Amino acid sequence: MIDPETREVRQRLVLQKGRVLHWRFRVRNKRIDWLEKRKRDTRESRFDTRRSPFRWKKLHPRNISAIYLLVLIVLGFAIWIPDLWVVWNTHRFYLNNESIRAIVAIGLIVPLSAGVFDLSIGGVISASAVTTAWAIEMQRWPWPVGILLGVLVALAAGAINGFLIVKIKIDSFIATLGMSSVLIAYGIYLARGRSIIIKSAEFKELTGLVAFGFKWTFVYLLILVLLVWYVMEHTATGRYLFATGGNREAARLAGVQVDRYLVGALLVSSLTAGLGGVLFASNFSSVQASAGPPYLLPSFAAAFFGATQFKNRFNAVGTLLAVFVMASGVKGFQLLGLGGSGWLDDLFFGLALVLAVGFSTFRKKIYGGQRRWWHKEESGPDRFLGRLLRWGKPRTEASVKNAEEWWFDPEDREGHHLDPPTD
Repeated sequence: MIDPETREVRQRLVLQKGRVLHWRFRVRNKRIDWLEKRKRDTRESRFDTRRSPFRWKKLHPRNISAIYLLVLIVLGFAIWIPDLWVVWNTHRFYLNNESIRAIVAIGLIVPLSAGVFDLSIGGVISASAVTTAWAIEMQRWPWPVGILLGVLVALAAGAINGFLIVKIKIDSFIATLGMSSVLIAYGIYLARGRSIIIKSAEFKELTGLVAFGFKWTFVYLLILVLLVWYVMEHTATGRYLFATGGNREAARLAGVQVDRYLVGALLVSSLTAGLGGVLFASNFSSVQASAGPPYLLPSFAAAFFGATQFKNRFNAVGTLLAVFVMASGVKGFQLLGLGGSGWLDDLFFGLALVLAVGFSTFRKKIYGGQRRWWHKEESGPDRFLGRLLRWGKPRTEASVKNAEEWWFDPEDREGHHLDPPTD
């Protein structure tokens, strides 16, 4: 690059050209940065697992509405019934009682993240609890053997669910619903249609008090939440589960062992439901085959309500928070004298499930890839809001057939519709 005769001239030209190129690249990079800001941030996807720095919009009610709702519930009942609500025993009571339900709900989010339903958790709880009680009281076997048999029954149910869904290709909704009925029938047959009373003191100690009035079930719950949170958010297994739930065929083409992860997710769900059944038998000391189905609706309500929190996907912390928000609301109204016949629980959990799914669907329409009908770019004077509020510019004629489906010109390959405003 250096001319042996005129070194200085050649070098000046190179420097001058470098300055021009630098100015051009600087303008070009500014435009690229501006266009990137206009694009949708991929970190908002519920299937993305990258961690981002803290931003204030994470405190928006649509991200942590359960926390604000919990604060309102606590403050409302503290003002309304302070003598009954501002008491430690009140909160300790429902925290201990909801621990088993939360354990089942935490396990349920694993298959839901993989895109499959597990409606057999109610039957698994019944079968596991009845099997454990049958082995301890009717067969007089040691209580560890009873626990082992209960867990094995749960794992067998999960393996059968995986076989029916992955190999036979039966829809997960149908397969697990049928399996639930089979397991309940198994529990009725094993218990001979009556309740089994457990008298083993050592077995009851599994759910005894540990400290500050909390039972061991609450400790088990915290351990499970930490474990599921770490696996789902910080390991490749969690990313593969979310990828499987997002697009099963795309995950398979990317090299993910989709069938293996589906079976594993169903096994985890059945295992946690089986552990819930064992803890139920230890906590209540009286087991019957109808014990499990009442856990189905609250678990799904907590899972879907928790999915609207924090990362807008199924997550362990959001599910735990959802369980205790609903439990605190139910407990508060019960202290007011409502729901004495048990209807309040079903009302709360049913409304929570419907509202959570509806809110998730609404978010997908608004913040996903679907048309946003209130934005200026998409509503000119020929649109309802544009005509009413007098904003926006008239849309250009469609360049191709069905171009009205889009808010930009599909033939505009160079992005002129993204030009920054001239002012």
